[in-house]
Amino acid sequence: MTLFRQHAITDCVPTSSIKLLCWAVNFWIDNRHNSVFDLVMQRKQSPLHICAPAFESWIPQLCSAILSGAVTLAFSLLTTGCLSPLEKHATAFSQATATVIDGSEDAYNAAMRLRLQEQASASVYAYDKDPSWSPYKDLTPLLTPAQLDARIKVLEGVKAYADTLVDLTSGKPSPDLENAAESVGTNLQGLNQTVATDFSTAIPNIPVMSTTQANQVSTAVLALGEYLISRKVKSSLPKVTQDMNPSIQTLCEVLNSDVVILRRQADVDYQMQITQLDHSIRNEGTSVSPYEHRLEIRTLIELADQQKANDELLARLQAALHALAMTHQALATAAQGNNPESISQKIAELAAAGHDLNVYYKSLPNVF
Repeated sequence: MTLFRQHAITDCVPTSSIKLLCWAVNFWIDNRHNSVFDLVMQRKQSPLHICAPAFESWIPQLCSAILSGAVTLAFSLLTTGCLSPLEKHATAFSQATATVIDGSEDAYNAAMRLRLQEQASASVYAYDKDPSWSPYKDLTPLLTPAQLDARIKVLEGVKAYADTLVDLTSGKPSPDLENAAESVGTNLQGLNQTVATDFSTAIPNIPVMSTTQANQVSTAVLALGEYLISRKVKSSLPKVTQDMNPSIQTLCEVLNSDVVILRRQADVDYQMQITQLDHSIRNEGTSVSPYEHRLEIRTLIELADQQKANDELLARLQAALHALAMTHQALATAAQGNNPESISQKIAELAAAGHDLNVYYKSLPNVF
């Protein structure tokens, strides 16, 4: 028998339903239909009398355990019955987003260190062959400091945005969170006029962002920044997620396409370095000792392993960013009362993607 109906979005158990459930539990353990709600009268009854006659041969501890379970169930319903599922979803989304953002920032920094390491190793071979080689012009980072900073600011903006959703559903704004969100929003607004350059890379021969795409990203960055600065804590979550969903989708998409470039360039860098080292090993003849020869071959193997590890790290970053976009879409849809069942699954997938990204990053060798 259904004692109360759970709404898809706002699930609050009324007091009358709690009382009904307590009556049902009492009826189950006492089929003589003599429920006693007076606490004094209840203390006068023995556990065996409270139980059904068919169970009077059982030990008193069993009935006590049943009563204890019923009380625990009723207390649980009283303490959690009025929590909105939407608030729970917003909290879970915020936590999962934080995990993904932290892992994404680690992945970007790891890719930067990897590129520098690859450039340093390649320079060993270039130095002897190119008399004009210079560390000032021949070492190109994956991203300039300004370009990396732009990506970190966007990631932090999405993280702060997810935190504000919890405030929207709880109805209890946090001054500290609002101040932090305003600070992040201000940083984002500074990117509005420099999107085309800040979201490009330092990699040679990579096409610059088109005017159309730059305008879309600029609009998304500006919208996110304005939202965080205005701190619309009195707005409803359905409206906020619906209004902000296009911006979140655009930002996740540009970051995802960014990772595609990083993966491709890393593969080129590693393949070139491996090819150069392999050519050197095969043509050095007897100029090196057997011990040095073995070390060079070991380096070749380590480079191949690092190439695979880096590609796997960036692939997991792509998966996490894709899951973030899909989960926000599901949250916006659920907040409108449409297909709310899918949001729990999407949040679980987002949390798993973030967890996988962080675990894999921490498992990488120290060179990262």
